Amino acid sequence: SRKRNKNVTRPINMSFSIHQARRSLCTAINSKLLLQTPLANNITTAALAPSLLFSTTRTFSAAKPKTAKKAAAADTPPTLSYQARKDLAKQKRRDAYARKQARLDSLKTRRDDKTDRGILKRTFMEWYSKEIEYHAILERKARQEGKPWKIRVAALVERLPVVTPDMEEWEREFVDLQEYLMTFGKVYPPETGLMPEEKEEDHVVMSDEEMLALLPFTPAPRETEADATGDVKTRDRRLKTFLYLAIRTKNEGILSDSPRWTLPSAIANIQADQKDSDDAFETLLQTAQRAVSTSIGSDLTLWCPSNAPVAINYRVYNKNLPEEFRGKYYGEKIFFYRVQWDSGDVDEGSLAKGGVEDYAWLTKEEMLERVEGERGVHQAKFFKYLL
Repeated sequence: SRKRNKNVTRPINMSFSIHQARRSLCTAINSKLLLQTPLANNITTAALAPSLLFSTTRTFSAAKPKTAKKAAAADTPPTLSYQARKDLAKQKRRDAYARKQARLDSLKTRRDDKTDRGILKRTFMEWYSKEIEYHAILERKARQEGKPWKIRVAALVERLPVVTPDMEEWEREFVDLQEYLMTFGKVYPPETGLMPEEKEEDHVVMSDEEMLALLPFTPAPRETEADATGDVKTRDRRLKTFLYLAIRTKNEGILSDSPRWTLPSAIANIQADQKDSDDAFETLLQTAQRAVSTSIGSDLTLWCPSNAPVAINYRVYNKNLPEEFRGKYYGEKIFFYRVQWDSGDVDEGSLAKGGVEDYAWLTKEEMLERVEGERGVHQAKFFKYLL
């Protein structure tokens, strides 16, 4: 290819727009090459904007509005000394910072009771992150010692609420207001003649007692006899909340001679030394069902909403435990399965066969009270988030 001669001056194509011509002219003026280019001979000065003319005089736009900082400085009395003006400016900065912090604090709550937003979530995550770190440490120690884990499955048997819970005060007020407003119905213009004559008795809202009195039958009480007597071995109690089946046993291998309250559980038949047995392919959900049947009998019919566990916990074997219980394992991994009561009841005649001394249908608060008294605050917090 031929090399271009840099010294050859090529004519400029005049087909570009006026805007490009103005920009080229400005470049030529600023570089002091206006008289050396043919552009000046082909463009009339009438097509040039006055703002493009080169000028050494510095121009300024209209005065901009003062900022808050400059306006505050302008409002400062000129009679003050330098130190006084400095202290005044410092105080204004402090006030601005205080207003900013107050606004940020208000954004966190914006509630009447001034409770912190997300405090329950942060509390759970603080506990959960420490549990994950602790479990990772246990896994590393088990690998270092070359010991496997036993797999235990616990069944969380729950009875769903039978009746709706009591309304809060604000909920009751909202329902009353809504029922009162519904007595007015639709409103039409008076000239249509569709609006009936209003009467005071048309806007009377019946109370719950008055509505119950009109029923042709007597509804069952929301508080049962078991609530009055404190019987915890029946499901006919605390109808407004969940109930959980708890057993009192020593089957989990504890050091103390007295049994403790826990959930029905069993060792899964998926251990390394049981591969050749017939029960080696038992799923964890089947283990949970077996744990319930061996503990309280097979009369209880359960509904299992999922094949996945809801939680997992670690338990390291104490060296003081019997050797026949510990074996060659470092500890247990306990998988918790949530199952729901469908029908049937506890077979009290089979409790002794499963090593169960007592059982109860407990609420969450009652379960936490028993666990905290026997195993401490740490395990009670785990059951708090589990239930």
